[in-house]
Amino acid sequence: MTAITNASSIRVSPAMGGFVAILRGHRATGTTHRDAALAVARRVYGPRVNVRTDYLRDSDPMAGIQYRYHITHMIGAA
Repeated sequence: MTAITNASSIRVSPAMGGFVAILRGHRATGTTHRDAALAVARRVYGPRVNVRTDYLRDSDPMAGIQYRYHITHMIGAA
């Protein structure tokens, strides 16, 4: 069971050899866009989080952002 408890979204852009994700001033890279988003989410909020895709905003493609993710907290995860 998960619950979305944070309105901040993770912005993911392409980088050399993978993707870079940015959340609240923190950056993380990954070989896939989901790996990068999950890495930055866990860096900021700890290991008990997951990510879910989000809609792109109108200005995202012009800023080089290809993906957006929301953070979900795992409830009752050990």
